[in-house]
Amino acid sequence: MLNQVESSFERIMIIDDDDVDAYVFSKLISKNNFAQNILKYNSAEKALNYIIENKENQLLMPQIIFLDIYMPNMNGFEFLENLKKVFKKTIRNCKIIIVSSSIDDSDISRVKLDNCISLFAVKPVTKKIFEDLISL
Repeated sequence: MLNQVESSFERIMIIDDDDVDAYVFSKLISKNNFAQNILKYNSAEKALNYIIENKENQLLMPQIIFLDIYMPNMNGFEFLENLKKVFKKTIRNCKIIIVSSSIDDSDISRVKLDNCISLFAVKPVTKKIFEDLISL
């Protein structure tokens, strides 16, 4: 019988409108046994609705949210503002990781000023992000 390595986290959420990026990222998470459950959303609104619908069940809340900045309708920063207004407790119990192809100085500054954001990672995401998260 093979020894099964326990996942680092129970539930992770990926919010990214690029289906290819989300797919590759979820495969990387699975391959590295980083999470038991991966919630993938291609819109910030759908992800926010999931959190609202399940807010009473802490077991269904993600421990980490990987969040893209640039998305249609509601961008990553707008998602965070909505999350902060309604779910301050959830923010404390969840690490927010901004994952973006942007290296715009204003985006990076905005990320650094937000104490709810644990890490900023530039796409494409690699295994190193998991090592960085474990060390936080």
